[in-house]
Amino acid sequence: MERSLLIIKPGFLKYEKQIKNRIKKLGAKITHEKKMVLDDVLITKHYAEHLQKDFFPELKKYMQSGEVLVMCAEREKDGLIADIRQIVGATKNPEKGTIRHDFGIGRITENVIHASDSVMSAERELNIFFPEMFQNAEKTK
Repeated sequence: MERSLLIIKPGFLKYEKQIKNRIKKLGAKITHEKKMVLDDVLITKHYAEHLQKDFFPELKKYMQSGEVLVMCAEREKDGLIADIRQIVGATKNPEKGTIRHDFGIGRITENVIHASDSVMSAERELNIFFPEMFQNAEKTK
């Protein structure tokens, strides 16, 4: 089974249903989800690799500007992360037919959605937002 973290960013929750439908068309299930406003701790953990980059303050301000929808998508068949990344589209100049193109506004930091970029990133990110997924797994070992 493969999992991915997805975050529908502030200002784009109006597209929740359409985005979920695109994820489900990949044969994935949304197994966990919650709406929230991201605090400093979550932002710092999630974007740890970007903390020293020039764009981080703008990204942080935007990501804390409103409610987000954080989700875990999973699918039995391998390749879910690659499939999701394809339908999400590139951060810069996304192709027509992708989520970032179809629902976006053309700003790099305000690009509709975050999606995990690897299995390792997905596990790290899911553990930040849904630690209960991993605590329950530890108890059964």
